[in-house]
Amino acid sequence: MNIQQIQEARELYGIDGWGAGYFSIADNGNVVSHPTGEEHLTIDLPEAISKAKSMGIHPPMIIRFPQIIENQISRLHSAFKEAMWEYNFQGSHRAVFPFKVNQRREFIDSIVKCGYKFNYGLEVGSKPEFLAALSYELGEDALFVCNGFKDREFIDLGFIAKAMGKNVVLVVEGPDELQLILDQAKLQPQHCPYIGVRVKLYSRGSGKWAKSSGESSKFGLTTIEVLQCLKMLNEANLNEKLYMLHFHIGSQVTEIKRIKNAIKEASRVYAKVHKMGYKPVCLNIGGGVGVDYDGSKTSFASSANYSLQELANDVIYEIGEVCKNEDVPCPQIVTESGRVIAAYHSIVVTDIREVQSTESFSTGAEFDLFVPSDKPAHKGLSELKYILDNINRKNFVEYYHDAIEYYEEMFTLFNLGYVNLQDRATAEQLFYRICRRALFFSSYEKHQPEEFENLQQRMVSKFLANFSIFQSIPDSWSIDQLFPVIPLSHHEKKPTHKATIVDITCDSDGCLEKFIDRRDMRNVLDLHSPSQKPYYLGFFLVGAYQESLANEHNLFGAINEAEIILKEDGKWEITKTTIGDPIEELLITRNYEIPLLWESFEAQLSRAVSKEIIAQDEVARIKDHIKEYLNTTPYLRENK
Repeated sequence: MNIQQIQEARELYGIDGWGAGYFSIADNGNVVSHPTGEEHLTIDLPEAISKAKSMGIHPPMIIRFPQIIENQISRLHSAFKEAMWEYNFQGSHRAVFPFKVNQRREFIDSIVKCGYKFNYGLEVGSKPEFLAALSYELGEDALFVCNGFKDREFIDLGFIAKAMGKNVVLVVEGPDELQLILDQAKLQPQHCPYIGVRVKLYSRGSGKWAKSSGESSKFGLTTIEVLQCLKMLNEANLNEKLYMLHFHIGSQVTEIKRIKNAIKEASRVYAKVHKMGYKPVCLNIGGGVGVDYDGSKTSFASSANYSLQELANDVIYEIGEVCKNEDVPCPQIVTESGRVIAAYHSIVVTDIREVQSTESFSTGAEFDLFVPSDKPAHKGLSELKYILDNINRKNFVEYYHDAIEYYEEMFTLFNLGYVNLQDRATAEQLFYRICRRALFFSSYEKHQPEEFENLQQRMVSKFLANFSIFQSIPDSWSIDQLFPVIPLSHHEKKPTHKATIVDITCDSDGCLEKFIDRRDMRNVLDLHSPSQKPYYLGFFLVGAYQESLANEHNLFGAINEAEIILKEDGKWEITKTTIGDPIEELLITRNYEIPLLWESFEAQLSRAVSKEIIAQDEVARIKDHIKEYLNTTPYLRENK
């Protein structure tokens, strides 16, 4: 194997930075996973895909690693445990997973199972999430935190959950909500849940979601409203039900200093409330822990300039200092980290179906230059052929300019009717080969001329990936979120294409034209020529929000799934598979009634028979095909 090339690939795609110890490129050129975080225990991803295909699970597909979830939960708890020991913090740490980050049942099953020994709880923000979460048996001390705006039904569910033994905390978003809880408490005092108050901080987060924090946030109570709620609790003789103070400064907070500022402010609020005679047990610092999507460890929107341990150290230290200065007991710190727990556990895998390139031979459509015709080749073609044969590092700028002149002349002559279609095709092929060589020579220049930077953008290949961006990675379309994208094999070879990725939807927005880079952001991705099919791409760190936000644009639904576990002996197995949404189910979601569809199909087939367009014996075959296709997924199938 070409070890030097493989090391170059590791640096090119930055996998050692964003992989967090869970993903790497092996010496055979394949991408591998280390779901337990141990480098010597690996799962070869191309081998896993091949195994899944033998079980009827074909790309596009999601590969899930539940052990990564468990490892991330363990890392979070270990970080806070170590920080509390280092700073002699007298409180404790409890964590809940926010349901909105990924409501997929297979994922929540793993969260509850992996988090049980840590008394890992759940956080919900809507009635459907509430009912789904209520079905899970949580650890004895696990919290059941209810955020979001609430009506009487939502609050009644809180009382029901309390009656079922859940440690429910209803976090109020306003005095009106609190009044609804107090009214219900008069009727069912024995089942009254704990109450939390969400405080609107002056401090703001950073990154794409900074607007969800600060004074303009749509969530949380102003200082006046906090005092009003405290007074209402006091008048209702329910001071002891105030269990939690809560704040949140946004998702994917990129700068640790923003978190520290918010922690200082929230700690003061907690201390002052304590000094007023109230005894909240928990200080909920919300979520927002950033994921380093590009491996740069900076404050860039797709990164975070801190680690889990640094976060825990700063949170524990700041809260401890305020509590010591204010002489109040340290709280139980509650975290609602979701992205950092979920992101790493799943990969979207897709296969490349074709390459759209400015050079026809890149798509397998090469034909001989100077196709024989009944007249000699045009002079412009001869000049382009001469340039192609003689362009070099010394003359590439001059020859490139000459090529542009001859190429434009050929198009002018074509428009006037003096050049045939074969000559036009030959001119295109010659010109783009010249452009490729000119770009190659320009790459040796210390400062690449601007015209060649622009040319590079024109020469980008488009790799057609068998998936829907809107379904599998909707954040890349809606908010320009960057995800690591990398070929899953061939890393022993040098990439030959500067490429962008297009999906199979009929939408011009279904394309990826921005990619991660440690120093900046790239407009192209280095890919190999997929001449040896299959050629798989992996979209990494997509476990958070993407499935919750997925939409069925063009009626492309959920894709196939495979869950993989690494066993103690170092071997791995696919423990669960899930088939993606069939076309019939997708049509039903859009109110198409299948019996009515069949009535229409049969009526049209009968008319076709009566008009002798088809024979009667063809009807059964056509109906069988339609039935088969209704039960398949909408993605492209492998040609056999």
